[in-house]
Amino acid sequence: MNTLTSRQAEALSFIQSFQSERGIGPSYDEIAAELGLASRGRVHALVKSLEDRGATRKPVGQARSFEIIGGHGAEHHLKAVLASFSESGILFAEAPAVVDAIRFLGRRDA
Repeated sequence: MNTLTSRQAEALSFIQSFQSERGIGPSYDEIAAELGLASRGRVHALVKSLEDRGATRKPVGQARSFEIIGGHGAEHHLKAVLASFSESGILFAEAPAVVDAIRFLGRRDA
């Protein structure tokens, strides 16, 4: 995961604590109120920047849902997949690292 700005770190911390306390992610209005942002558009840009930095992922079709990736961004998954090759050079689609990487990428059809 790339380094977060202080505003991104503040947003991520709020999202994590909100989810752990209530079992559901905060709405954009709740994030705006907590961070003192003037509009949902600013929240959308902030949430998008967290996704771009590899800190979170918004599951498709699930409102108020954030998947916190933490230190398990693309680099982590690539290293895990490369370490999963068997001695014969074969990579099995059922290998846990491969399944996790596919989930991280949001691919449901693989």
